[in-house]
Amino acid sequence: MILSNSRTLLEDIQAAKEAGYPEEFIFREDRIMARTSNKSYTGDECVLVEFCIHEGLSDPSDQSILFLIECNDGTKGCLSSSYGVYANVSLIEFVRGLTKKEGDEIT
Repeated sequence: MILSNSRTLLEDIQAAKEAGYPEEFIFREDRIMARTSNKSYTGDECVLVEFCIHEGLSDPSDQSILFLIECNDGTKGCLSSSYGVYANVSLIEFVRGLTKKEGDEIT
């Protein structure tokens, strides 16, 4: 596993980049877009590798979630979002629909 909830979100993003997941994805209109190339991907073009939920340092209800995603053209990167009460429901549903590389479940 690359990600760990014992680190901060930013530390996990750095660890992911060092492990070969350099791209930063943005979720827009039921697709993810790679920031560096502006290429967009549908759910059918992506695989969920791993995810990790992080709690805020000062407020445990301030949660975020980080996803490691691989695309069918070899692009690997991270997608992050608020989680819990402030979650982007459309983004979470998009990721739930991805094929899981190792069988992880998102609840």
